[in-house]
Amino acid sequence: MQKIARRVATAERVASKRQKAKDLKFYKKDKREDTSRNNRHVGLALEEIEEAKKAIRDDWAMGPIAPRIDVGDWHNAYGSIGESRFSSSGAISLAMRNARCQWAGGAYNLNLANGDRVVLLDGPDKGRIGTVFDINHDTAEVAIKDLNKTNIRLNPHLKVEDSSPAANIELPLPISAVRLVHPITDPSTGRTRDVIINQLVHSGLVTDRLTGKRRWQRVVPGLNISIPWPAKDKPEAADYKADTLRIDAEEKTFVPTLLRPPMPEAIIDELRGKYSRFRTRHDPEYIARIEAEERTKKDSAKLMDSMRTPLQEYHRAERENKKKKGKPRLTLEMLEKIGEVIAKNRERTINAAGVSDALPSKASSDVPPPTTSNAESSPPPPST
Repeated sequence: MQKIARRVATAERVASKRQKAKDLKFYKKDKREDTSRNNRHVGLALEEIEEAKKAIRDDWAMGPIAPRIDVGDWHNAYGSIGESRFSSSGAISLAMRNARCQWAGGAYNLNLANGDRVVLLDGPDKGRIGTVFDINHDTAEVAIKDLNKTNIRLNPHLKVEDSSPAANIELPLPISAVRLVHPITDPSTGRTRDVIINQLVHSGLVTDRLTGKRRWQRVVPGLNISIPWPAKDKPEAADYKADTLRIDAEEKTFVPTLLRPPMPEAIIDELRGKYSRFRTRHDPEYIARIEAEERTKKDSAKLMDSMRTPLQEYHRAERENKKKKGKPRLTLEMLEKIGEVIAKNRERTINAAGVSDALPSKASSDVPPPTTSNAESSPPPPST
């Protein structure tokens, strides 16, 4: 038992090391990709900044003879940024996301949703209030409707014919650059006005065991004021000819009674399998169909028998005759003949080995065998 426990512990350690090595490999790979993507974005930004500085110097130094910038890829799109620089380079670490979402309760329990009114703290539209219409949880960024817009230079294959090569769209902002705006009533004066909320925490966190969804309330610490979530717009569902109406789905087309089975026979056949080979009772149509299939198999077998060659027919007849005779039986004459053959074979084997199988007689067995001695025989003593 101890040996099994040691083997199990060793296997667990080996599996843990392999999993750690695999996780480290994927982590390094993702980190290299993110680093290269960030370097590429930074390189594009530096190139565009250098080109803009060069254009300003040329205009200042050369005046009317300065080279034109509004040609080629920059035609009617001078001053816009590339499409690859529109969004962030990818997901950022959890620590950076928590730092951006610190005022809103953290990245895991973010107290910000689409439809919230926020005020911008940075950028050209600083101090203006807008509505959030998109939240990127991977980069902790939000997009504000009609605020923080910029010109994006589109690729030629994305442009529509006779359209502008640049599009004016909202540039995402980090969540740390915005603050929630909500109307709060002053209890002393009874006046309601928009208030900038610099801190939010979650309260009453509940997790649904079936769906895994979490819901909570967002509260202003210190004031204990609950900020309601923005109302979600219900999606408009269009009706089509192939759709099943609710009135048809809820209509009762079958009412069980004690005068008939609890469900129609057609449903029983669908549930149990009308033509299943495991059923003990079948309809006459099913039995007739199965019998017809068996007859078809027998007819095809007979057809194959009728197409044998003469040699196959002869061999088939021989096998049938052997089956009719049955197993052969040994007669007394055959046993005697077998005994004679065995005796002859035994005698031949003994003669070849030079051994006699005759037993020694009793008289010869009583005589002791002669003895031999190595000592020399001495002469008889002299007579006196």
